[in-house]
Amino acid sequence: MKTYTDIPYVENATEMQLLDIYLPEKEGFDTIIFLHGGGITSGNRKNIGYLDVESFLAKGFGLVGVEYHLYPDAKFPEFIQDSAAAVAYVLNNIGKYGGNGNVIIAGASAGAYITMMLCMDHRYLEAVGVKQEQIKAYISDSAQQFCHFNVLKEMGLDERLERIDEHAPICFVREGLKIRPVMLIYYSDDIKCRPEETRLMYASIKNLMPEAVVSIEELPGTHCCRPREADGSLILTKKVCEFLERVGS
Repeated sequence: MKTYTDIPYVENATEMQLLDIYLPEKEGFDTIIFLHGGGITSGNRKNIGYLDVESFLAKGFGLVGVEYHLYPDAKFPEFIQDSAAAVAYVLNNIGKYGGNGNVIIAGASAGAYITMMLCMDHRYLEAVGVKQEQIKAYISDSAQQFCHFNVLKEMGLDERLERIDEHAPICFVREGLKIRPVMLIYYSDDIKCRPEETRLMYASIKNLMPEAVVSIEELPGTHCCRPREADGSLILTKKVCEFLERVGS
């Protein structure tokens, strides 16, 4: 495994605007950009191990772990803008490392919220010169599809509220919106309201955007607990690979 670390993805990058690249043995690979969880208050790009790096590399994927600004220093939507800039950097540079240009954006928890904001509100990627057609797929592992609780807190609101506004991925579901294939994951004993938000996102997309390729999976256990098969392998890895195989190139 070749690894390239501490790569700035914008000019004059801060320590919160770096990424790491993990390469498989072969060239011509698809690349998964992973946005870590942590409530937009903690976590870092090294949390890419959540995905089981070795398993994905063995299956021929390249992986990228992304750092983005966190609360209390960050304000909405800086962490989304950081992530969009990282996507643009990967698209513009992954060919130098042997990638084929196919990019999947994936995230867990807070990173999944950012992933879904990039998927549904196209302004963020467009602002950095990225078109939706350049994204192969999105993987959302237990995202808040409504306004994120720490964004509510930033606005001085009760973080337990369920609010749909421009801070919420589901706000942008509408007839005629074209999105790339998306996989929605939640857990049987997830954070309160997280399963309901995910199921409503799925139902809303199917109702208003029936042509969209969208998949939903309930995994056993608590929030982002990384459940395993009897042989010890991660169920998440299996489900994601099956989805990406269905999506194709």
